[in-house]
Amino acid sequence: MHPLCCLIMILLAFPVAADTDVAAAPAAIPVPANSGPDSVEKRRAALEQRVTAKWDALIRKDFASAYSLTSPAYRNLFSLEAFNRQFTVGRVDWRRIEVVDVDFKGDDAAVVGINIHFVYHQPQAENAIEMKTYTQEPWVRVDGQWWYVVKDKT
Repeated sequence: MHPLCCLIMILLAFPVAADTDVAAAPAAIPVPANSGPDSVEKRRAALEQRVTAKWDALIRKDFASAYSLTSPAYRNLFSLEAFNRQFTVGRVDWRRIEVVDVDFKGDDAAVVGINIHFVYHQPQAENAIEMKTYTQEPWVRVDGQWWYVVKDKT
């Protein structure tokens, strides 16, 4: 139960305690910084904006911008060139994404489910195939900002 709700219930149940003359002001009940529906919505909106920015960069084949949205830990270990090698240019053209769900794993981690709409160009085939796939991406919040955690492809 939210601490503020508990305080209100106590004051309603024991109104005499609220009327007592106390020399010092009562200590404030600490409220977690990320409590309440507004903060969850704000975290989700900020996260979705970063997910969309990453995928918009990939759709434009702007791998440097997508790389800039990877976690600081990843960028400390892997160069932009290493990041670029993950992508096979030519067979797949990403078209758009849809954020389907966000599963927060505490205040600073989340798994984002997305639908990726793309066109697959089959080798030696005349027609490309439009497809959609669902994937989940891990994201972490470091110093108040959301970052993509690159999955190990091995």
